Amino acid sequence: MKKVVYSVTKYVGDKFTKLSGIGCITDEDLVIACMSKTNKPYIRVFDGCVKQCSEIPGKKGEFKGNIYEIQTIEYETKYGSVDTREIDVSYSIWYKLLD
Repeated sequence: MKKVVYSVTKYVGDKFTKLSGIGCITDEDLVIACMSKTNKPYIRVFDGCVKQCSEIPGKKGEFKGNIYEIQTIEYETKYGSVDTREIDVSYSIWYKLLD
């Protein structure tokens, strides 16, 4: 694994959130440490990130790309039952390899 500086922007509909920091890159994946809304730490793995990201021309060791996912979420209806729904989530990823 190699250390990287990363920036990940998550887009859901017209809303977005941005994460940045220091993480690791494997032969295929970007691995980062995150904190949940309830302040519990967890590890987030972006599968296939290396294949989806390409080197930025003129900037050695810097990569960027996009990953798209369809996620299934559960929500409570106004009648008290639980229903599921699929949403499109896209991530814009940038990372730079550290020496």
